[in-house]
Amino acid sequence: MLPEADELYASLALRDGRFDGLAFVCVATTGIFCKMTCPARTPLRRNAAFRTTAAECRAAGFQACKRCRPV
Repeated sequence: MLPEADELYASLALRDGRFDGLAFVCVATTGIFCKMTCPARTPLRRNAAFRTTAAECRAAGFQACKRCRPV
């Protein structure tokens, strides 16, 4: 079970790694999903959604980031 989206977003913005591997961020404006520690620019909160697996992200229509290569 994932924590609240606001807590996940705060972790993403800090790239602190607490949820790396436990959650993925899907970015609506780009159609990609990333690891929580991806070095790419942090998306705006309104464009970020969180999923627990890469398979869930793909099922929602997102493609894997070529920078962080989420599994």
